[in-house]
Amino acid sequence: MVRKISNRLVAPSHTPTRPGDRIKNDTRDAERLARLARAGELTYVWVPDPIHEAMRDLVRARYVAAKDVRHARAHIQMFLLKNGVRYEGKSWGYRHRVWLSDRRFPHPGQQIAFQSFLNRVEQAEARKSELETQIAELCEA
Repeated sequence: MVRKISNRLVAPSHTPTRPGDRIKNDTRDAERLARLARAGELTYVWVPDPIHEAMRDLVRARYVAAKDVRHARAHIQMFLLKNGVRYEGKSWGYRHRVWLSDRRFPHPGQQIAFQSFLNRVEQAEARKSELETQIAELCEA
Protein backbone atom coordinates (compact mmCIF):
# COMPACT_ATOMS: atom_id res chain seq x y z
CA MET A 1 0.00 0.00 0.00
CA VAL A 2 1.36 3.40 -1.03
CA ARG A 3 0.68 6.30 1.29
CA LYS A 4 0.66 9.76 -0.13
CA ILE A 5 2.21 12.32 2.16
CA SER A 6 1.39 15.96 1.63
CA ASN A 7 4.30 18.38 2.01
CA ARG A 8 3.89 22.10 2.38
CA LEU A 9 6.56 24.70 2.99
CA VAL A 10 6.02 27.18 5.79
CA ALA A 11 7.54 30.64 5.91
CA PRO A 12 9.56 30.68 9.17
CA SER A 13 9.41 34.47 9.33
CA HIS A 14 5.58 34.31 9.34
CA THR A 15 5.29 31.61 12.00
CA PRO A 16 3.65 33.04 15.12
CA THR A 17 5.74 32.80 18.29
CA ARG A 18 5.06 33.62 21.91
CA PRO A 19 7.48 35.89 23.77
CA GLY A 20 8.47 33.17 26.27
CA ASP A 21 9.31 30.45 23.70
CA ARG A 22 13.08 30.46 24.00
CA ILE A 23 13.86 26.78 24.63
CA LYS A 24 13.92 24.92 21.33
CA ASN A 25 14.07 21.26 20.48
CA ASP A 26 12.64 19.11 17.69
CA THR A 27 9.80 17.67 19.76
CA ARG A 28 8.55 21.06 20.95
CA ASP A 29 8.89 22.55 17.45
CA ALA A 30 6.93 19.65 15.91
CA GLU A 31 4.15 19.96 18.50
CA ARG A 32 3.95 23.72 18.06
CA LEU A 33 3.84 23.44 14.26
CA ALA A 34 1.15 20.74 14.49
CA ARG A 35 -0.99 22.97 16.72
CA LEU A 36 -0.52 25.99 14.42
CA ALA A 37 -1.33 23.90 11.34
CA ARG A 38 -4.52 22.55 12.97
CA ALA A 39 -5.52 26.12 13.89
CA GLY A 40 -4.79 27.34 10.34
CA GLU A 41 -2.27 29.92 11.52
CA LEU A 42 0.65 28.95 9.28
CA THR A 43 1.59 30.89 6.19
CA TYR A 44 2.59 28.56 3.37
CA VAL A 45 4.97 29.57 0.61
CA TRP A 46 4.76 28.78 -3.07
CA VAL A 47 7.84 27.31 -4.70
CA PRO A 48 8.06 28.70 -8.22
CA ASP A 49 8.31 26.27 -11.11
CA PRO A 50 11.22 26.58 -13.59
CA ILE A 51 9.24 28.85 -15.94
CA HIS A 52 8.36 31.32 -13.19
CA GLU A 53 11.91 31.22 -11.84
CA ALA A 54 13.27 31.98 -15.32
CA MET A 55 10.96 35.00 -15.62
CA ARG A 56 12.03 36.18 -12.18
CA ASP A 57 15.66 35.94 -13.33
CA LEU A 58 14.80 38.03 -16.40
CA VAL A 59 13.05 40.65 -14.26
CA ARG A 60 16.08 40.75 -11.94
CA ALA A 61 18.32 41.32 -14.98
CA ARG A 62 16.07 44.24 -16.01
CA TYR A 63 16.36 45.66 -12.48
CA VAL A 64 20.16 45.52 -12.71
CA ALA A 65 20.05 47.21 -16.14
CA ALA A 66 17.82 49.99 -14.76
CA LYS A 67 20.26 50.44 -11.87
CA ASP A 68 23.13 50.66 -14.35
CA VAL A 69 21.25 53.40 -16.25
CA ARG A 70 20.82 55.41 -13.03
CA HIS A 71 24.48 55.00 -12.12
CA ALA A 72 25.69 55.96 -15.60
CA ARG A 73 23.50 59.07 -15.56
CA ALA A 74 24.80 59.97 -12.12
CA HIS A 75 28.39 59.72 -13.39
CA ILE A 76 27.59 62.19 -16.16
CA GLN A 77 25.93 64.57 -13.72
CA MET A 78 28.93 64.37 -11.37
CA PHE A 79 31.35 64.94 -14.26
CA LEU A 80 29.41 68.00 -15.42
CA LEU A 81 29.14 69.36 -11.89
CA LYS A 82 32.88 68.90 -11.33
CA ASN A 83 33.57 70.84 -14.53
CA GLY A 84 31.12 73.63 -13.69
CA VAL A 85 28.68 72.79 -16.50
CA ARG A 86 25.00 73.04 -15.65
CA TYR A 87 21.84 72.36 -17.64
CA GLU A 88 18.82 74.54 -16.88
CA GLY A 89 15.86 72.35 -17.72
CA LYS A 90 14.44 68.88 -17.43
CA SER A 91 17.16 66.26 -17.40
CA TRP A 92 17.32 63.29 -19.79
CA GLY A 93 14.68 64.50 -22.21
CA TYR A 94 15.32 65.05 -25.92
CA ARG A 95 16.62 68.62 -25.47
CA HIS A 96 18.92 67.58 -22.66
CA ARG A 97 20.39 64.81 -24.80
CA VAL A 98 20.99 67.22 -27.69
CA TRP A 99 22.61 69.63 -25.24
CA LEU A 100 24.82 66.81 -23.91
CA SER A 101 25.92 65.81 -27.39
CA ASP A 102 26.95 69.44 -28.10
CA ARG A 103 29.16 69.72 -24.99
CA ARG A 104 32.86 70.27 -25.66
CA PHE A 105 35.61 70.35 -23.06
CA PRO A 106 38.95 72.15 -23.30
CA HIS A 107 41.21 69.15 -22.72
CA PRO A 108 41.04 66.07 -25.00
CA GLY A 109 41.17 63.79 -21.93
CA GLN A 110 38.02 65.37 -20.57
CA GLN A 111 36.25 65.02 -23.90
CA ILE A 112 37.22 61.34 -24.16
CA ALA A 113 36.02 60.67 -20.59
CA PHE A 114 32.75 62.51 -21.22
CA GLN A 115 32.12 60.60 -24.44
CA SER A 116 32.83 57.36 -22.58
CA PHE A 117 30.20 58.28 -19.99
CA LEU A 118 27.69 59.09 -22.74
CA ASN A 119 28.39 55.75 -24.43
CA ARG A 120 27.87 53.97 -21.14
CA VAL A 121 24.43 55.57 -20.71
CA GLU A 122 23.41 54.63 -24.25
CA GLN A 123 24.54 51.03 -23.82
CA ALA A 124 22.78 50.67 -20.46
CA GLU A 125 19.56 52.15 -21.84
CA ALA A 126 19.71 49.85 -24.88
CA ARG A 127 20.22 46.81 -22.64
CA LYS A 128 17.31 47.85 -20.41
CA SER A 129 15.06 48.43 -23.41
CA GLU A 130 15.97 45.06 -24.91
CA LEU A 131 15.19 43.26 -21.65
CA GLU A 132 11.85 45.06 -21.38
CA THR A 133 10.99 43.99 -24.93
CA GLN A 134 11.91 40.38 -24.19
CA ILE A 135 9.86 40.39 -20.99
CA ALA A 136 6.83 41.73 -22.89
CA GLU A 137 7.24 39.10 -25.61
CA LEU A 138 7.50 36.25 -23.11
CA CYS A 139 4.48 37.51 -21.16
CA GLU A 140 2.37 37.48 -24.33
CA ALA A 141 3.35 33.89 -25.13
